[in-house]
Amino acid sequence: MFGSLDYLVIVSYLAVVCAAGFWLGRKEKDTSDFFLGGRQMPWGAVMFSILATEMSALTFISVPGLSFKGNFVYLQFAIGSLLGRILIALFFLPAFYRGKVTTVYEYLQQRFGNRSRDTGAIFFFATRLLGSGVRLCVTAKALEVVSGLTYLQAICVVAVLAVAYTSFGGIKAVIWTDVVQFAVFMGGAGLALYFVIRMIPGGLEGAYSVLRGAVDAAKQPAHKLRVCDFTISFTKQSVFFAAVLNSCFQTFAALGTDQDLAQRMLTCKSVSRSKKSLVLTGIAKFPIDALFLLLGAALFALNVHSGFADKVKDADHVFPTFIVTALPAGIKGLLFAAIFAAAMSSLDSALTALSSSAINDIYRPYVRKTAPEKHYLAVSRICVPIFALLLVGIAYLCRGEESVLWLAFKLTGYTYGALLGVFLVGVLTRRGNNLGNIIAMSSSIGVLLTIRRLLPSLNWQFYVIIGTLWTFGLAILFKPSPGSPRQAGTSSPLRNDKTGAA
Repeated sequence: MFGSLDYLVIVSYLAVVCAAGFWLGRKEKDTSDFFLGGRQMPWGAVMFSILATEMSALTFISVPGLSFKGNFVYLQFAIGSLLGRILIALFFLPAFYRGKVTTVYEYLQQRFGNRSRDTGAIFFFATRLLGSGVRLCVTAKALEVVSGLTYLQAICVVAVLAVAYTSFGGIKAVIWTDVVQFAVFMGGAGLALYFVIRMIPGGLEGAYSVLRGAVDAAKQPAHKLRVCDFTISFTKQSVFFAAVLNSCFQTFAALGTDQDLAQRMLTCKSVSRSKKSLVLTGIAKFPIDALFLLLGAALFALNVHSGFADKVKDADHVFPTFIVTALPAGIKGLLFAAIFAAAMSSLDSALTALSSSAINDIYRPYVRKTAPEKHYLAVSRICVPIFALLLVGIAYLCRGEESVLWLAFKLTGYTYGALLGVFLVGVLTRRGNNLGNIIAMSSSIGVLLTIRRLLPSLNWQFYVIIGTLWTFGLAILFKPSPGSPRQAGTSSPLRNDKTGAA
């Protein structure tokens, strides 16, 4: 399957990544270095790291699968994603930098109290373990096709490699290796598109002709080139208003309340640099998503002529199948390395985020309140392989799903709304307390489960929106408790100050 040149490319890439992780972690002294890079990370590196983590194997494998079997409507989500990032830059980042938090759930403690922080951390653990487990599942499915490894072997290889440098180098290793990994899988995707176009009779013009004239099984126009779907529907996930609105809320919640992605933004020197890195990622998503969608569409056109994917039942396997059967030596190895890059760029960040929350939101306040920084750093490193084992288990349980891109979004729909709602209460109002937040967040899960039972055809994309509105609306009914941080004179989250204004 692979030649000696392919193996050389793969081994060289993995060696560089692991060596970089160990090199960057050689001077780690405390948890501030391990989790925040001493708040000295360049905004450009942070930007590429956010992109690398967001894209992951879901983008590299599943997005081409979407346009292979469908069209370009996935690009609609980039519009709402940019809007969500702008809202985070306006409202959340100034509050986080004012509070000098290590995890975003520490902001909930500063604003409301310990119980709100604990509830937010619990929701994060549930969200991140399930979401990252699904991402690891996608990678394993691709590696199973490309490498000849079994599904379980593929999961374990990725996990071991990510643990190797993450447990030693912390967030600095994650960010800088993400920069390398972003370059690898973007370069790999570009090369793959080049080779696909070359193999299609007529090149670009031939591909366009096939896509324009494509028909579905009923001999009706397949609309392979459609970008926007302006039909009105509460059941379809690809209509414009639903895609933009939901992706706005989804991004607002994911990057603003999920420690996995928010942690990266807390490593910049200032709030202005953090904002710059975040908003630019939203702009960059348009060409990035377009590249992977074009790749899937080109694979469709190639399949019309060659039939290379006629026997592939799972759209997630189309691109890996092309890599194995059509690419030359060396390029095949580079694309295999790109899949590894996509996998590790999402897994390493999840491991540091889960560990940071475990230490700062659970271990430090409840298990051992006073200890030397070396102790907390050692425990942080121990947490990394523990969470890796949990993610391996979840990924193994998800192996039966045919297409897991939408599954990853659906899993977060039940928790992101609750998290976003309570954070919005914190930054937009002077209301809310621990009891009200716990009631609002917990009940939102029950509300969504009830809606799913009563309205099973409702588009799952609306779950985050419904959860956010329910949590926010219920939580603001509760007045601040006497003696709470807000009552005790904590500065208003809406106040302008030297670190930035909401």
